[in-house]
Amino acid sequence: MTTVTMTVNGKSVTADVEPNTLLVQFIREHLRLTGTHVGCDTSQCGACTVHVNGSSAKSCTMLAVQADGADVTTIEGLANGDQL
Repeated sequence: MTTVTMTVNGKSVTADVEPNTLLVQFIREHLRLTGTHVGCDTSQCGACTVHVNGSSAKSCTMLAVQADGADVTTIEGLANGDQL
């Protein structure tokens, strides 16, 4: 297991993950933020797109350990309460 710490939607989070855990899996399974999806299994559709340090990234092709120390924004972080 590897410990990762990052800021997700303005909140600091720390968790132990397997080294091969994808960022999308970390977001959905560990943080329970389900707005980020795996839509195509080929990284073509963009349903998994998040912002990492202000740049868009496909979280289905990025490991959670690669986001260690990063500022990550998901679709939930862009929402204003219940409104996107």
